[in-house]
Amino acid sequence: MRLLARLVLAGLALGGLLAAGGCGTPDDETVPPAVTTTLPPEAPQDLVDIPVGTGDVGPGDRVRGHGSVLRVNGQETHLAPLHVDELAVVQGGVFFRNGTELWFTDLGRARATGYSDVASLVASPDGHRFAFLDLQHGPKDQFGTPLAIVIAYDATTGKPLLASYAGMGDIRTDDLTDLYEDGEPRIVRFEGDALLVHGATGGDYRIPLDGSEPTKVG
Repeated sequence: MRLLARLVLAGLALGGLLAAGGCGTPDDETVPPAVTTTLPPEAPQDLVDIPVGTGDVGPGDRVRGHGSVLRVNGQETHLAPLHVDELAVVQGGVFFRNGTELWFTDLGRARATGYSDVASLVASPDGHRFAFLDLQHGPKDQFGTPLAIVIAYDATTGKPLLASYAGMGDIRTDDLTDLYEDGEPRIVRFEGDALLVHGATGGDYRIPLDGSEPTKVG
């Protein structure tokens, strides 16, 4: 089973996106900002900002997604036609995966982030940081599969903290589709000022948020 079906999106035209209960009406923030495709060997340095919010939600709340409904402490927010396939709760909002697309809601409206093929959404325990795998914008192997990028953001400002290819394979020698199916790369958790990532090549990597060299820890 493939890790995720890759999507190529020319854009989003989602008229009437949030007309049903809980998320108000659509606005121009449903149009995603452009994210630049990067070239090897450098990980991207110029990432788009992502949305932040001041909604009445945080990591201490009970948050569940069911279809197009997000439940926070028993209260429902309707996100149709979007679906909540995976989520991460930060202070003031919820990042969620709609298919392969990354979205954000502050429980008032949903906003696109510019990332159209993501996996493994993880928030820090205090809800101030957020990380995921970007499966779209890395350089491609000989079969056209992009190298996964570990990306972390400050969830209070929307500013990027980290982008790294650590543990995600080698585009010159690896069949990345097979590697990701077998290795199942993922974000494990935040550990202080670092991110713990399970690499596709085996073992875990500790990636400092200050840009220091990643280390293999297991």
